[in-house]
Amino acid sequence: MRVAVLWTTLSGYLNACLKELASRDGVELFVGHNASDKNAPYDEEQFAWIPRRVIWSSTPDRELVIKEMSSFRPEIMIIAGWHIPAYREIARSYAGKCWRVMVMDNPWKGTLRQHLGAVVAPIYVRPLADAVWLPGERQAIFAKRMGFQENQILRGSFSCDQAGFERAYLSRIAEGRPVPRSFLFVGRFVPEKRIPTLIEAYEKYRSSCPSPWPLICCGAGPLASLFEGRPGIEVTGFVQPDAMASMFAAAGCLVLSSQRDAWALVVHEATSAGLIVLASDRVGATVHLVQPGYNGYVFASEDAKALAMLMARVSTKDDSALEAMSRASHELSHQYSPQRWADTLLEEFRARTGESKPISSTALQVQR
Repeated sequence: MRVAVLWTTLSGYLNACLKELASRDGVELFVGHNASDKNAPYDEEQFAWIPRRVIWSSTPDRELVIKEMSSFRPEIMIIAGWHIPAYREIARSYAGKCWRVMVMDNPWKGTLRQHLGAVVAPIYVRPLADAVWLPGERQAIFAKRMGFQENQILRGSFSCDQAGFERAYLSRIAEGRPVPRSFLFVGRFVPEKRIPTLIEAYEKYRSSCPSPWPLICCGAGPLASLFEGRPGIEVTGFVQPDAMASMFAAAGCLVLSSQRDAWALVVHEATSAGLIVLASDRVGATVHLVQPGYNGYVFASEDAKALAMLMARVSTKDDSALEAMSRASHELSHQYSPQRWADTLLEEFRARTGESKPISSTALQVQR
């Protein structure tokens, strides 16, 4: 089975999903993608295993991608959104020639722009795809408004390396260690992550708490200087995926104050590792992965005072209460995995083409 993936910038989480897909019997991959983002400089070597790739910098080389696709003859095409002209042209040209699946993470917000987008979607978006693949229900509302029917909607489009990150949780439990008493932020240091709100909240929390937890910040970006000289805050810089699990293993609670985060895959990484989660109401993954009072709390993205109070609420809990929330996070994380990601794609394709060939035995392993 030949699967072409026309993507933007590759990441550690997509790498895990693609590896799982490639491990299935008979699957061949072609991947077109952008070079690494300077604010998320993933090590290019981690993607070197992919045998057929076209890497571009500002825009895809249209002729080269068309040539490679013609040679590859995909049966399944996965397209990242609808905003890249070269991908749009290719998707249109393959109508009726392969199963085209568009991945989108845009949640429905009810803005004027989205209402207008829903009006033009039958002309501008629907001709590009036979199905749409979404991370969750906020995105499904938007997809239906664009004209996709329920039987054309796939869910679970994003997953971290769930088994890899959960090792941090399982190792801690096996060794009988308590939940680490530290906060963690993972993300780009850019305005949409509301870095000033995070810093303000932490300083309010630190000044009011007799035994404050430290805040570890992993990332890179133009707002990095805002962290300088802040007591209790440690900045590690950008951390490559193979070292990220150890950062989660050293923390007890993820903090994400984003102004705009359509999904935020880091929430799945954190819950897989058993972290409690404090996330803003603008983080799409909270709908599925954060249950207030169960494994974390949700707050208004601009409310530093509310975040500071929640940090205090978490850090003053005893070990048994923290452990219960950590266990709840880990349980919720099993909603998504690279195995489920690959299963969803292949099972849906075979259901639509009438193939009866079973999925690989790899996919039939019982998940923890």
